[in-house]
Amino acid sequence: MSADSPIRVALFGNGFARTVILPCLRNVPEMSVVGIASPNLERAQATAREFGIEQVSADHRELLKSAKPELVFVVTPPLRHLEMSRDALMAGCHVVCEKPTALSATESAAMGVAAAAAPQSARGSHPLALIDHELRFDPRRIALRNLIRAGQLGDILHASYTLHTPGRRDAAAPWTWWSDAAQGGGMWGAVGSHAVDALRVLLGEVAKVRGRLHTFVRERTDPATGKPRPVTSDDYAAAWLGLRSGIPAAITVSAVEGERRHEVVVTGNRGVARLAEGQPLLVKEGNGEWREAANDRDLPPSAELGIPDTDWARGFIRYARAIAGAIQSGQERLEGAADFTDGHRNQVVLDAVRRSSSAANWVPIPG
Repeated sequence: MSADSPIRVALFGNGFARTVILPCLRNVPEMSVVGIASPNLERAQATAREFGIEQVSADHRELLKSAKPELVFVVTPPLRHLEMSRDALMAGCHVVCEKPTALSATESAAMGVAAAAAPQSARGSHPLALIDHELRFDPRRIALRNLIRAGQLGDILHASYTLHTPGRRDAAAPWTWWSDAAQGGGMWGAVGSHAVDALRVLLGEVAKVRGRLHTFVRERTDPATGKPRPVTSDDYAAAWLGLRSGIPAAITVSAVEGERRHEVVVTGNRGVARLAEGQPLLVKEGNGEWREAANDRDLPPSAELGIPDTDWARGFIRYARAIAGAIQSGQERLEGAADFTDGHRNQVVLDAVRRSSSAANWVPIPG
């Protein structure tokens, strides 16, 4: 196999994969999607027809044998992340797993063991084992990290990460796996994982946490039966992080708000940086005016790319291009990406916040 031949890609899952990943991969010519696996075979076949994918299976293990992919995107509920990631790694595939990493830190640790034990990939390198924290590749996030490290904001006083959406506020919205804690549903896992990862990248590791998870809509109609079904996952979460540096940080993620808001704010004793979704990175030094410090115009407008107009989709294109370059050049580590070790560290924090919510106290994070 030549180093620059297209990378054979398989997708496990047909939700986020269908709406975001496949449209984005049309902009990554180094990758060729050769298969998709989903238990809902009829929907997977429809997706395959739309995107020109040759092989479809209800069984991901069968697809690994028949399609022989080099790279697998695991885009399923967290309930299946460990199983599917391990199977793909043992087949010599590079893996990009969705977040949250797993159902628990026990599972995320097992994923790390599987990554270390994986055989060589088809191109002779050890497989990459990555988590889909695509926002790490947003040029505005990179610029924010760099200006913090350069001391442009002075000593950091505190930081906050906020994501509000109205997506689950309507009680008429149907019950899905997202309503089920046993499958890994809920805002804290889906979005809290991004917030924890972002704060770790910007400001370092976490020493202790305190949190509160809450479910406002406690029952939804199951479309399969037409009957009400209990909601066991959270639609609102707030967490306070004490970082090892001594810096405090706050996270609020909610799916029951009146409008969308996605914002990171880092405050120092000499300046403040603010990054809102779809906006340039803004910095205010001292008592001066806000100024643009970075933007995301390295990519064309989302409509031209044929992707959803979100930071997540635009970040995914950048991430996928970086992954393609790493695989084709035989790299065994992708600089700047979240690997399974990062995924495990994030999962430890997520689990600790859940324990804190139950016990109503601060929970330490092991060093």
